[in-house]
Formats: sequence, C-alpha cells, structure tokens
Amino acid sequence: MELDLTRITWPVVAVALLVVVIGFDLLGAAVTPVDARGQPVLLTAQRWTAARLARQANAETEALVKDATELRRLLEQEHPDPIAAMLLAQRLYAEHRTGSTATVAARQALIAAAEVAARYAVGAATRQEAIDAYHAAMASIETLSPEPSATPTPSRQYLPHLQSP
Repeated sequence: MELDLTRITWPVVAVALLVVVIGFDLLGAAVTPVDARGQPVLLTAQRWTAARLARQANAETEALVKDATELRRLLEQEHPDPIAAMLLAQRLYAEHRTGSTATVAARQALIAAAEVAARYAVGAATRQEAIDAYHAAMASIETLSPEPSATPTPSRQYLPHLQSP
C-alpha cells in the first residue's frame, strides 16, 4: 500500500497547522491555573510536585476517615468481635504504615487506636482506653482537613454517647 503525499499542498498544510495551534491555545486556556488576580500561573516542576503531594495527602485523608468510620462502628458495639477487631487492626496497619509525611501523625494515631480497640475486644484494655485512643486519632485526622465541614462526619461525631470525662 502506497501513501501518495503529492496531493497535499502548502495551503492545506498551513490550515492544518493553524487549526492545531488554535486547538492547543484553547486547551491551554482551559486548563492553565490562574492566581487570585486572574493571571496565568507558570507550572514549574515544584508546583507539579506540590500538587501531586496535595492530591496524595487528600486521598490518604479520605482513606483515614473511611477507616475511622469502621473503627467507630466496632467501638459502638457493646461486645466487639475479637477476630473482626484484630483483622481491622491488621488491615489498618498494612494500609497506613506508609504514606506522605503530611499524614504520618494521623496514620500512626489511627493504627494505635485500632490496636487498643483490638486489645479491648479481647479484654486486655478497657473500653475507655479504646475510646480515648479513637478520640486522639480523630483529633489528629481533623487537623488534616483544610476547612471544617458543615455536615457531621465520623470525625465530628466522636461517639457522643461515650464521651470521656
């Protein structure tokens, strides 16, 4: 199969290039971030890295909130299942032992709270110790949120009927 390029003329090439340049211009205008004054911001390697790290920290924070909800459900039970508590603690340790430095304190606090909850489930810790560890983890997770939410989240509900004195 032969490709015949003799039929392509310079005006056709010029129009095609003009369409491509205009398309890139429109795409760039649509995706380029702007500062508070409405001026375009140059995307440097540092800004790309900062944006990537912010996305990673936000994803980790969402995962921490989701896992804290599971821990809360476990602690709301009068007699939590020891096997379920142990499996939850192991899963939280496996999932949250590494991550961004921005979330390290919250990750460690949630892992510690899950460990205390597992010990509570087998009778090696008191219910109040487990609740206090959960409260500490939630306080640490809340510091990661850039703005407080108007809707109640698991971190805002703190096991209200089990408040520590």
